[in-house]
Amino acid sequence: MNKTMLGLATALACLMPLGAIAAEHCTHSAPRALQLDLAGVTSVRFETAQHTLRLDALPGGAHAVTGRACAAKASWLEQLTLTQEKRGDTLVVRAARDAGNIGLSLGDSHAYLDLSGSVPAGIAVQLAMGSGDVHVTGIASLDATVGSGDLEVRNVRGPVVAKVGSGDVMVDGAASLAAGSIGSGDFIARNIGGQVEVGSIGSGDFELAGARGNVRIESIGSGDATLADIDGDVRIGSIGSGDLDVRDVRGRLSVRSLGSGDVAHRTVSGGVDLPRKR
Repeated sequence: MNKTMLGLATALACLMPLGAIAAEHCTHSAPRALQLDLAGVTSVRFETAQHTLRLDALPGGAHAVTGRACAAKASWLEQLTLTQEKRGDTLVVRAARDAGNIGLSLGDSHAYLDLSGSVPAGIAVQLAMGSGDVHVTGIASLDATVGSGDLEVRNVRGPVVAKVGSGDVMVDGAASLAAGSIGSGDFIARNIGGQVEVGSIGSGDFELAGARGNVRIESIGSGDATLADIDGDVRIGSIGSGDLDVRDVRGRLSVRSLGSGDVAHRTVSGGVDLPRKR
């Protein structure tokens, strides 16, 4: 990896507000506002593509997404849209950029939406991200697909489910965590109230500090996994050329198969079961 997990943690801790980052490139702007139609809705799906979003769970019945469209040319602003539609009991909120003439000119071609909004505290949230950045706080639950953007999640009262490509994810506080796959991106998790399940880790890194349940990782490729302060068992399926570092586990550590990677462990109360290297 070309960056360490420590470097990622420092970067995430020092993140500027999304609006402040976006303000660096906003030659022309226009306001955007969308009152959410939540009647009969049990979940809200946000499709953010390359746009930025800050989302909070708040009390009260009226909720909206507001912000601004920013573009290098004034004529591009109308191609930056914020819409909603209902699909059954799910409200889909879409931040979109009509390709049109955007990006065909030479020089500065920025065009994006910089948004913030709220949802009711009991509403489940789905998120489909591209290259944009999203910050989420206090929601009931989250199911996210992350492309190349960065996702920061805090204080989720229910489960967090995530699938990550080349983007980076930080989750601080959730009832449980399920990461279906981590590609070349990096994933930091801490303060997980229950079990943690990870499908596959490719060339990215996974760091977990604090889980009150069992931890299971199906496969580690060339990336690394660092696990600390685990109340339950740690079970690893296969390790390729990546490394596993485990400490302060109240349960048992077991690894089914080990390639050329290394396993380091300390303070594992329930015993350690490691195979020979292949």
